Amino acid sequence: MKRLSRLTLPLLRPTVAALCIAAAYPSFMHAAHAQAVAGARQSFDIPAGPLDATLTRIARQGGQVLSVPPELVRGLRAPAVQGELTSSEAYAQALRGSGLEMTVGGSGTLTVRQAPAAAGDAVLPAVSVTTQAETVGYVARRSSAGTKTDTPLVEIPQSVSVITAQEMRDRNAQSVAQAIQYTPGVQVNNFGGNEIRNDWVVLRGFDAKLTGDYRDGMSQMPYDQLRARTPAYGLERVEVVRGPSSVLFGQVEPGGIVNRVTKRPQAERLREVEVQLGSFDHRQVGVDIGDALDADGKLLYRLTALVRDSKTQDRYDAGHRYQDDTVYLAPSFSWRISPDTAVTVLASYQHDVNDGESRPIYPTRYLSGDYSFDRNERDVYSLAYFLDHRFNDTFSFRQSVRYQDGAIDLRNLYQLGLQADGHTMNRYAMTSHQNAHSLVMDNQLQANWSQGRLTHQVLAGIDYKMLDAYSWYRNGLAPSLDLLNPVYGQDIPMPTAAGTWLDQAERTTQLGFYLQDQIRFDDKWVLTLGARHDSARNRLDNRLPGAESSNVKSSKWTGRVAMAYVSDAGFVPYVSYATSFLPQAGTDPDGNAFKPTTGQQVEAGIKYQPKGSNSLATLSVFDLTQQNVLTTHPLYPTFNVQTGEINSKGVELELKTELSKSVNVAASYTYNDVEVTRSNTANLGKMPIVTPKNMASAWLNYTQHGGALDGLGLGIGVRYVGTTYVNVTNTLENDSATLFDASLRYGIGKWMLGLSANNLFDTETVVCRNSMLNCRYGIERSVLATASYRW
Repeated sequence: MKRLSRLTLPLLRPTVAALCIAAAYPSFMHAAHAQAVAGARQSFDIPAGPLDATLTRIARQGGQVLSVPPELVRGLRAPAVQGELTSSEAYAQALRGSGLEMTVGGSGTLTVRQAPAAAGDAVLPAVSVTTQAETVGYVARRSSAGTKTDTPLVEIPQSVSVITAQEMRDRNAQSVAQAIQYTPGVQVNNFGGNEIRNDWVVLRGFDAKLTGDYRDGMSQMPYDQLRARTPAYGLERVEVVRGPSSVLFGQVEPGGIVNRVTKRPQAERLREVEVQLGSFDHRQVGVDIGDALDADGKLLYRLTALVRDSKTQDRYDAGHRYQDDTVYLAPSFSWRISPDTAVTVLASYQHDVNDGESRPIYPTRYLSGDYSFDRNERDVYSLAYFLDHRFNDTFSFRQSVRYQDGAIDLRNLYQLGLQADGHTMNRYAMTSHQNAHSLVMDNQLQANWSQGRLTHQVLAGIDYKMLDAYSWYRNGLAPSLDLLNPVYGQDIPMPTAAGTWLDQAERTTQLGFYLQDQIRFDDKWVLTLGARHDSARNRLDNRLPGAESSNVKSSKWTGRVAMAYVSDAGFVPYVSYATSFLPQAGTDPDGNAFKPTTGQQVEAGIKYQPKGSNSLATLSVFDLTQQNVLTTHPLYPTFNVQTGEINSKGVELELKTELSKSVNVAASYTYNDVEVTRSNTANLGKMPIVTPKNMASAWLNYTQHGGALDGLGLGIGVRYVGTTYVNVTNTLENDSATLFDASLRYGIGKWMLGLSANNLFDTETVVCRNSMLNCRYGIERSVLATASYRW
């Protein structure tokens, strides 16, 4: 720890550096892409099956990324593809008899079109080939998270990052936090420590762990400790949308959202068993199976399951460590009712058991809790369905619904200061129970049409969110702990009802209407216009004697206007303006209900994706402000007023590229200057605690194809997090940290063997917040050995 004045980096310096990198990138990218090998023969052995699944398997084996509109191949079957073939020959074999053919443009772009017709017949226009499941490579082509429509990622006028299934596998990410820790503008586990209860995420300086927690395009149950920490094994990919997103999703913090995309049924038969052993007695088994239930591939199923029995780096004594156990079960089912209608049902159950918030007492490593008392036990059930229906070539309808139900019982011991002897720690016990259920529904009507030189993609939607929750908290005194001779396994009395300090029921609802139009002019200019109106209500029933309840209603308009230009060279410059809102519970000293916080952001950037390449580079500059932030009342310190304001400005640079068939790279840099610009307290003009100005990361992965080492993969990564402030007056600092990660994999036949390490060199980090008495150690080196078998 150090007490040094902070050097302030001007915004210009990182901006210029990022622009230099972006300027040099095009020639570098074209040179790398020219090395790609497209004509090598490979051994194919793909059985007859649905055409989309066969094309996906050919692309995966050839290291290609395709994008296939479902209507092009819906209901079509492919014959078996077998023999020593080039990718082109394999595609031709798969498309035989379908009336379609594959062509390769001069830039290397793959397209499929109607085979030449007999005289007198019309020839359909060429359509780019795509697949829905982008599981090959690091570069996602499309995302609906930024627009709720199937839009090319390079054309979305907003900073959107996608962590694909392959990138998560290569890094052996175990959680969402690990999956996104190489993403710009993202800070995970910002309070340090071995945080395994929830996914703690900060986007552009704003907390996103509650309102920014999304799954399959819908918010998860945003209530205190009831946020299910979905294991990465259950996800296809993770999407990070940075900046105000209220125009599509309603009440969210202005920093953005993290959308987890659940594994879904697929036509290709899948059988996988995965076993892991690792540091701190980590033991885990995963199963992922799926297939078609009928010969036509209209009925599909998938079952993903995971069981983990593990401990962590934190321990009480030689025989007892902090626990981290999980059971995750996720069955799913899809039914393609007709060429125009499909339904998918996703269900999940998750049971988590851990030791909660037991913290090491800095600078010792003794835990403040006790294995005889500390325990968090959480159950979360989820059921969702997705309906897709196409009326005709112009209109389509989508509906998404999710119901969640959960409960958690938690108990922990906390520090209460040292006694006069300087080594006896006073403690108190806290217990809590929470239960909640939520319902989310999103209805979308989309219309696509052309008007002269203009094309429109209009989205009209109505969504609804409801959360019913109840919780109580109790405190009580607990036995002290001698730091010179700590004794664990003590008999800890349970706090009684007399120690209840919170007992409340809460119901929140939100009804939103939104409209968006993506207008293309000459297929170059893309204007995105969006508007939304929300009506929200928060009813709080405070059940403590003498405590006040509240019933707060609020409504707000939010919007977005953005322009992008899609050049033939692959450059897409864009500029956007977007707003956000977030309702606030409670009242001021005069009994007036708090207004929602509001946010406004101006963002400008440029994206670059050379045609025919598996690469995407994004540079963005933003200026984001949130108003109506709660701050202490100047006359009544026990009350708040809404005069606070926070400004966040910065630069983000992201590069994801396939340098060759064997080499993938993911790199990022973040400069984020966050300042409290209005406040009644000492934090005015200061930077929020534990918020770094600078972050950077890079991951390089190499996979050998062919030769004696065929199937061998090696990955190495580095992550840098700059210094942060401990206290609101910015007089104490946490040190910066540079951590290395690595992975080693070897695929042989149906087996994949792997060894991965986080914090490879076991660098010690400590993060303190508010004072030097509230500190946590960072993640120590952890090593996992993984063996998976697919058949």
